[in-house]
Amino acid sequence: MDKFFEIYSTEYYEFIYRNKQLPVDNSILIHDHIGGFNSDYSNDLFDFLNEVNFNNPILTEYIFHNSEVLKKYKHLNLVFSADFKNDVDIGIFLNYNIHPELKFKNMLCSFNGSDHVSRQLLTSTLQQFGLFNKLYSSKNFSCNALDINGHLMNLNLSNNQQRFYDKFFTDDSKFLNEVYSFNYERFDHNNNIRNLETILTESFVHIVSETMATSYYPFVTEKFLYSVVTRGLFLSYAQPGWHLHVEKYYGFKKYNKIFDYKFDDIKNPVERLVELITMISKFSVLTTDDWHDLYLIEQDTIEYNYDHYFSKQYLAELKKYEN
Repeated sequence: MDKFFEIYSTEYYEFIYRNKQLPVDNSILIHDHIGGFNSDYSNDLFDFLNEVNFNNPILTEYIFHNSEVLKKYKHLNLVFSADFKNDVDIGIFLNYNIHPELKFKNMLCSFNGSDHVSRQLLTSTLQQFGLFNKLYSSKNFSCNALDINGHLMNLNLSNNQQRFYDKFFTDDSKFLNEVYSFNYERFDHNNNIRNLETILTESFVHIVSETMATSYYPFVTEKFLYSVVTRGLFLSYAQPGWHLHVEKYYGFKKYNKIFDYKFDDIKNPVERLVELITMISKFSVLTTDDWHDLYLIEQDTIEYNYDHYFSKQYLAELKKYEN
C-alpha cells in the first residue's frame, strides 16, 4: 500500500474544511467510515474530491459495487481491495478459534464504545425496553435526555413521528449519565474478545452496535465477528441494507428461521432501530430452555458462518468485487 497517500480517521476533514492540499500525483487510501453517507448518498469528502477533479484511484473500506454512490460519483475512481479490508479489521480474529461453552443465562448483550449518535440512541432504547443488563451490555460514555431528544430532532422525523418515537427512548438521567464498561480497549480486539467471550456465550443474541448506524450506506466492521467466532446469534443496528450487504458481498448467512429482517429495509435510523428492538423484545419473555431450542433451529447457519470465517471463504467472496 506504499503507493497510496493514506488518510486516517477524521483527517479527511482537514482537506475539506481547512483547505489542506491533497498530493496531486498520488492515489489515496482512506481508512474508516469517511463520515458516513447522507440519505441522498452524498459524502462530504467525495463532494470535495469531485469538486477538485481528483482523478487518481481512491481506495476505501467500502464496497460500492453497482451502488447509488457510484452513480452519484461516476467521475471518481473508487477502488475496493479485499486484502486491505481483511488486514484492517475483518481478519483480526483468524487466530481465535476456542471459545467458552455456550450456556445461556441472559437474553441480550450489546457493546457500545464511542459516543456516536447511534450508540446513544441504541443504549437509550434498550434501557427503555428493559433490555439493557449492565452485567452483559456496555455503555462507555455518558449523555443526557436533552442529547437524545436533540438527536431525534435531527433525524428527519415529522413532529408527530418525533412525539411517537420519543416514547421509546429513556429519559432516566441516572442511566444516561452512568458509564458501564468491561475493560474496553478501543481497537484492541484480541484483548476485548477475551474480556467479552463469556458474556457472548451466555447471551442468546448480540445486538451489534455498528459504526455510524445513522449513515445511509452499509459500512461493515469486525464487530459482528465477535459473535461469529463464538458461535453466537447476532443482529446489527447498522445502516439500511447492512445485513443484506454482509450476506451478498461477505457471504455470511442471515438467521432467517427465527429473526425477521424487515427492519433492515427501513431507511430512517430511528424507525429502523425501534423496529429492530420491537422485533427482538418478544424473545425476552422466553425461558433459557426456549432460547436454547431456538438456537438449535439456526445451528446449521451458525456453523456455516463459523466455518465460512475460519476457512477465509469470506475473503474469496470479497475478491469478486475488487475493481
